[in-house]
Amino acid sequence: RGGGVNFMPVIVPTIFAFDQLFLEERLERYEGLAERVQLDIADSNFSAQPTLSVDFMVEQPTTLKRDVHLMVAEPVEWLEKCREEAIDLVIGQIESMSSQAEFKKEAERLGIKWGLAVDLDTAVTDLDWKTAKEADQLLVMTVRAGKEGQKLEQKGLDKVKALRQKGYSKEICIDGGVSERTIDKCLKAGADVLAIGSSLSQAEDVVAAWENLQEKIKAYAV
Repeated sequence: RGGGVNFMPVIVPTIFAFDQLFLEERLERYEGLAERVQLDIADSNFSAQPTLSVDFMVEQPTTLKRDVHLMVAEPVEWLEKCREEAIDLVIGQIESMSSQAEFKKEAERLGIKWGLAVDLDTAVTDLDWKTAKEADQLLVMTVRAGKEGQKLEQKGLDKVKALRQKGYSKEICIDGGVSERTIDKCLKAGADVLAIGSSLSQAEDVVAAWENLQEKIKAYAV
């Protein structure tokens, strides 16, 4: 097994939604394919075009397991709401947290799985390691947070390698620019969760695109 990936890597489609119709349509589309999705929620600090609100995104019914990626001010304030809506994993951007330890403490108090996310220009050393090493997931942005359809950047992959070298063995998610062409690089770096946005959502045939991505992963994991 290359890159310290310790179980079958998983593809998690991301949903970056500006209107309810799109959100419903995406959830429906992925219900037949994936087991889990990542709801990307961004406020005006992260995105020139903010997504639907946290309330709105997490209240939308679906049979899928849901990870929520909070690119919003003080993600800790949304943990309770996410628990109420039975969200499986809540990941917060550390750049908008006043305390990573507080985020962890509150998530654990609520009994909810939690993760920390670092933006493209944020150094791994900005993670409060005492806290981060306990996370259920570390998410590494390989593009700048808050916008779809950008190219994957190598410095993001280097962070994944650094986290594995530090001994982090739970999920590392790569988010941004992941496609059929870049999957190998991501897995080699040590990622085992691949958050995929536009290369799936903009595919002419989503089912075929999904199957191609799965084939890539199987070939790598053998």
